[in-house]
Order: sequence, then C-alpha cells, then structure tokens
Amino acid sequence: MSSNAADWANSPGDEAKRPKKLIFAPGDIDPSITDASIPSAPDTVAPSTAAAHLVTESLRSGVSTPSSTTESQMVAHPARAHQFVSNPPLTVSQMHPTNPLHQFHNWFRDPRLLPSSAPETCTLATASWPSGRVSARVVYLKELDERGWVIYSNWGSREGKGGQVFGTKNLSSTGSNGDVPAPMPDLSGTHDEPILTDNNYTPSSDGSGNRWAALTFNWSGLERQVRVEGLIEPLSREESEVYWRTRERGSQIGAWASWQSKVLWTAEPASLIERRRKSLAQEVGSSAPVIPGDVDETDIDDGRAMLENRVREMEKKFDGVENIPLPPFWGGVRLVPESVEFWQGRRSRLHDRFRYVRGESQWRVQRLSP
Repeated sequence: MSSNAADWANSPGDEAKRPKKLIFAPGDIDPSITDASIPSAPDTVAPSTAAAHLVTESLRSGVSTPSSTTESQMVAHPARAHQFVSNPPLTVSQMHPTNPLHQFHNWFRDPRLLPSSAPETCTLATASWPSGRVSARVVYLKELDERGWVIYSNWGSREGKGGQVFGTKNLSSTGSNGDVPAPMPDLSGTHDEPILTDNNYTPSSDGSGNRWAALTFNWSGLERQVRVEGLIEPLSREESEVYWRTRERGSQIGAWASWQSKVLWTAEPASLIERRRKSLAQEVGSSAPVIPGDVDETDIDDGRAMLENRVREMEKKFDGVENIPLPPFWGGVRLVPESVEFWQGRRSRLHDRFRYVRGESQWRVQRLSP
C-alpha cells in the first residue's frame, strides 16, 4: 500500500467528512478481518426503558462501519474477489460476422444457461428528458425477432417508464383527474419506417418523451453480459394480443388492477417509529398508554388494501368473461438496437468485449478495452 493511501486511511480530520460505510468491498476483505475485530460505535442515547431498547435494536442497521484503523488493514490486504477464470476467452472468430441478434440467439441457446436460472431476466434502463434522470428495473425478455428485443408491461403511467419513454404529451389522460392509466400511444406504421439512428432522433423537450433505452443481461454462471442500447418502439395492438392470450387469468386481472408507479400510501418516519414504540411498549409491560388488544398498530393500512380492492373490482368486472381484453395501457415494446456489446469475463478484469455498431447498411464489430 502506498504511503498516500495509508495517510488517507488514518487521517482523523478526513474521517468525520467521509460518509458512513454500510458495505465495504464485499468479497474483497481479508478473511482474518472479522466483525469482532471492528469496534462498534457507542450508542448515542442510552435506552431508558425496555420498549426504547427494543425500538433501538429494531432500528439498528445491523452492519459494522469500518474505522480508519480497519480501513488501513483492508487496503493493505490483497483482494480475494472472484477472478473470472472458469470460462474460456471470447475471440472474434466466435462472433457472428454480420448480425448481433443472431449472436445473442447463439448465446441464449447455450446449454449451460439452465432454465432455472431465468436467463430471460434483464434490466431495462430509461431516462427522463430533459432532466436526464435515469431509472432502471428488472424485466423479462419475452421475444427476440429480426428487429430487436421485446418486453411487455404497463406503459400508461406518467410517473413511471411510460412517461419517460412516450412522454406526458403522448400519454394524455383518459380521466379528468389524471388517475387513470393512459393508453399506449398509437405509432402506426413504425415498422415500415427507417430504423431511427442517433443521427436522426433526438428527444424533444415538448413532453413527447425519450425513446432511448438500454437493456442488460447478466449471466453470472457463464461470466457473461450482453448490453443493448437503442430506441424503443411500441408493438401494434394485434402483436401484443398474441402474448396477452398466453398470460394466466390472475396476471391479466392484475394488469387491469395496477396503476403502475402510482403512489398508494405515504408516511413520515416519525409516525412509523411512534407506532412501533407503542406496540413494543405494550409487549414488555411498559407504563406507556395501553393499546386495545384488538388493535395491532404494526399492521396498519399501508395502501395494500387499495390495490386489493382494485383487484376485487376487476374480478367482479370480468366475472363470466372468458377472454379478458387487453388493457389499452398495457402491451409490448421493442428495443431496436443501435449497439450491442457481448462481454466475457477474464482473469485480472482483462475482460473480452466485442461491440456491434449499426452502420448505414451493415454492422461494424469493435473490440473494446476492458
């Protein structure tokens, strides 16, 4: 370890300025450094009652915060994290020469990708415009075609990914107060238009959304990732209907019932702590006010009841309906790629990375530095 690193780790003046660590280099810390060797911070307020003690314990983070001394020990020991040595390297000869979608298909069919590992799981990232705020969520790939990657979800929420991708301008409310999910925008003819590229598509600040998005697959058993960047286009209602018919009835009811990303309930921390304090005080026989026995203040209405009421309403609405219709705000979108990267882990983090980049009439293949 360099002297500069040691000075930084042991500098008492800087220690107070650094944020409290909740996790520090998981998997990298030497096994000899245990929680027992890390001094715990003293309680700032001594519990005065059994109830207060229980509240303190229930709110404690349960993790150790390394002191400046243990930081010095940590950075002085070599890392023991995973070193990516169990799989063969990736070379350009293994890449499909002309099409990243075919290359993805080859990787996805690898027999080492067991169905139980849910290899279709991926992370979809979108960004609001013009703020640039990014959000990501785990979704399931449902289709791969010659044009791109297809996922299905609720896109009618102005607060969620629908508002980011299609914008508040296109997601005009179907309700007077804006509480009803809006229909997906009808972009008929999209499939017949030239594929949008970074040269002819720029998000607008007029509320029409930002169709740039990214999709990432992580197959840790094979030490592989696939990173897709491109533009989102909605599927036609007819295309979405095909997949909708494969969903089990409960999922169809749930799709109708959920106003995705709408806030159902809000509480301030102080009120939750006070409820917990009263409940624990009753349990330990404190002198705190007695709560009636038929009232469990730890099981307060947190908005779940509203959702379940919506489910019951939809079950009643579609009672006797054999084929539940596709909601106007629910459907499929396709991520049309501008670039696709195939990543293979290698020893010492010197990973193999090959990226396909869309050109005027064909894909270029590039090797990227790890």
